[in-house]
Amino acid sequence: MSIMETLLQYFIQYHTLVIFLGTFIEGEVVLIAGGFLVSEGYLSFSALVLIATLAAITGDNFFFWLGRSQRVGSRHPWADRLLNFVGEHRLFKGEEFVRRHGGKSVFFVRFFYGLRFAGAMTAGYLGMGLARFFLFNLIGSLTWAIVLGWAGYLFGESLEAIAKGIKLGEVGFALVLAGLLIAYFLNSKRKKKKPGNLPKG
Repeated sequence: MSIMETLLQYFIQYHTLVIFLGTFIEGEVVLIAGGFLVSEGYLSFSALVLIATLAAITGDNFFFWLGRSQRVGSRHPWADRLLNFVGEHRLFKGEEFVRRHGGKSVFFVRFFYGLRFAGAMTAGYLGMGLARFFLFNLIGSLTWAIVLGWAGYLFGESLEAIAKGIKLGEVGFALVLAGLLIAYFLNSKRKKKKPGNLPKG
């Protein structure tokens, strides 16, 4: 069994945990892969959306809380590592985005890869209200989970259709090839029976 097959087997077996942990962080690929599992019947679409939404909200609220803790000055020993993980350039972009769009930024930043945590942390640091952040974050996370989960589902359905098309194409090609060979054989037999093709003597 190859490494890819092993990883796929583990993903299928522990899909709930993998999807939750994957969408807790920057999890577009995991969410799309989860949609593919839905198309294969391993879990329901509603379960995928629920898991991804809860994980996204949990991750975003954690970084919102981290940003707020920096605002009030209760710095934690591991905060610098998390800040380095997010990156100063992302925090700068996140701050600019939040200042420009306010509460709507929490919704839109969910769809910008690399700015998600920076946006949540900046919203907390700038003093956005928890209820306001949670509302926009809930709507954004739910929409994000539905859109990307559905994209993964359609991707899986397309692959299945392509696979079926290949099988049908192979059968059709075999039939055409067999027909051409039969026609060639019959045509050769017919030429041999013509008087002009008989041996002289």
